[in-house]
Amino acid sequence: MLTRRDLLMSAGASALTQPLVLHPRAAFAQTPRKVWRIGLLSLVARQFYADAGSLKLFAQGMQEHGYTEGRDYVIEARFADGDAARLPALAAELVRANVDLIVSPGTQVTLAARKATATIPIVVLLDADPVANGFAVTLARPGKNLTGFSTQFSETAVKNLELMTRLVPKLTRVAVLHNPSNAVLHQRMLIGLTLQAKQIDVQLLPFEAGSADGIELAFKAMARERVEALLVILPDNIYRTRAVHIAQLALKQRLPSTHYTLEYPEAGGLMSYGAKNIENWRLGTKFIDKIFKGAKVGEIPFEQPIHFDLAVNLKTAKALGLKVPQSILIQATKVIE
Repeated sequence: MLTRRDLLMSAGASALTQPLVLHPRAAFAQTPRKVWRIGLLSLVARQFYADAGSLKLFAQGMQEHGYTEGRDYVIEARFADGDAARLPALAAELVRANVDLIVSPGTQVTLAARKATATIPIVVLLDADPVANGFAVTLARPGKNLTGFSTQFSETAVKNLELMTRLVPKLTRVAVLHNPSNAVLHQRMLIGLTLQAKQIDVQLLPFEAGSADGIELAFKAMARERVEALLVILPDNIYRTRAVHIAQLALKQRLPSTHYTLEYPEAGGLMSYGAKNIENWRLGTKFIDKIFKGAKVGEIPFEQPIHFDLAVNLKTAKALGLKVPQSILIQATKVIE
């Protein structure tokens, strides 16, 4: 019978006969964590996105997919501060910085990013028509280095026009702001919108406004042309960042006006109709997650908005002497009283 001493001696002898394996230090070290470099290219200033909560929503979305800023990713941001001419150079900077991906919040930005690189993935948060703009072969299978959201701005523009004709009886002359520096998108949208206006016997009058001064001049021209309403429905960061100013000018000139963002009636404008595009900053992170996990960007379908907001400012309507039809109030997702 083996004693405890015999068992211990046997185990010790067995251990001595086993080959000694020396492990290199690397075997004990953890694999370094990949820190992704995300490029953000923007036409407007950083403060606009901070005020709107866009950057907070982006961080929230990344966190939902398991990414923490500073630990899992860093942002290389470039802001053009309203000067579209700077976008190509800023896009080239991001390419030279060797970012893993570029986030684009608008068509002008996407055009600049696409010209700068045909290989780095680009996640588009806002674009009216990716196929027409040359960003995708089809929405279902983009086939290029871009994916993201198609925002249906052309459809919401037509809906805004239709709603305005219901708000203002016997409407015949309607102004629309357009930015010459965003001509690729705006000219195409204006063609379709003008055709739609003719079908309902409304004359659409485009007014050029590509800057703060340009907006002031456009309103003076509208007064001379005796327009009866204003559409601020062609997507442009100039118009979005100056929503409060435009709303004030419209009210001062007693012009019923509509926009594509909810912030507009909140700022004193009459109405807005459009998709909840601010949420794209959070929802767009799912495209980033897929790309980081190995999906081919050209095989990730563009998505279209599902939820739309119709907002009406009843105080502004009263100031303009307008009665908002019950049919519009029923459809409204927000009524400001």
